[in-house]
Amino acid sequence: MKKNKKNIIKNIVLQHILNNKKEYIIITLMFIIGIFLGVFFVNNLDESKIEEVTKYFSSSINELKQNGNIQSMTILKDSITKNVALAIILWFLGTTIIGIPIVIGIITYRGFCLGYTISTSILTLGNTKGTTFILSSLLLHNIFFIPAIIAIGVSRI
Repeated sequence: MKKNKKNIIKNIVLQHILNNKKEYIIITLMFIIGIFLGVFFVNNLDESKIEEVTKYFSSSINELKQNGNIQSMTILKDSITKNVALAIILWFLGTTIIGIPIVIGIITYRGFCLGYTISTSILTLGNTKGTTFILSSLLLHNIFFIPAIIAIGVSRI
């Protein structure tokens, strides 16, 4: 019984992707363009700005290390609230013709933020520590977030 339900859901999702292949490609490309713009932006900062970004990032990490008081449930609730609000905004804006470019802009902006964060992490922490930091802190969250935001964007176009 459970396998039958899983197969039905899987078939519905696959059919939706096949029916909206063009839209998925466009939205995914816009997200990837945002990531590249974020990385490009950080890589083209002048020395004083790089120093400021590095100092801010390092001080944030050091503050977390010193306090050691991370309130996981508060962060989780805040993250869920913000992501649900973003999903509702994307859904609402996508219902209008005027909102469709805004939806694409928001998705590109989220890609920019991800690219900026990845590039800043590697710039500040180095290749090994930066990659470890990205994999440990960003990967799990974005495994769910990226497909969800792309699917919401496609469903509204």
